[in-house]
Amino acid sequence: MADALKPGGMGQAGTDLGTMPSAFAGSMAEAMEAAFDQLLGLDGMKTFARQTNANDARDRRRLLVAVAQGVVRHLVDHPGALQVSFVDEFGKTIVANVTINFDPTLLAAS
Repeated sequence: MADALKPGGMGQAGTDLGTMPSAFAGSMAEAMEAAFDQLLGLDGMKTFARQTNANDARDRRRLLVAVAQGVVRHLVDHPGALQVSFVDEFGKTIVANVTINFDPTLLAAS
């Protein structure tokens, strides 16, 4: 299977406080957190610990996970909204639908 979108999850609260939960690591939500942390640093603001599962990290991540899961769910629910089109060497326009591969275990129940 091709790469799959990993929206991200919260992991178990109160466990592995010194590590990032595996459900969050390598996810779209983690990428959002990394970008947020970088932007804070670029503006000279206080950045935060990322390799943690402490309550303050979970509070921050809850919104990021919700946004990432919502984006992935929307893409999955509307597959016809994404198409790739190009003109081939004969001038014919080719249109192809996009298949969204995702990890369904990390989407909250709707």
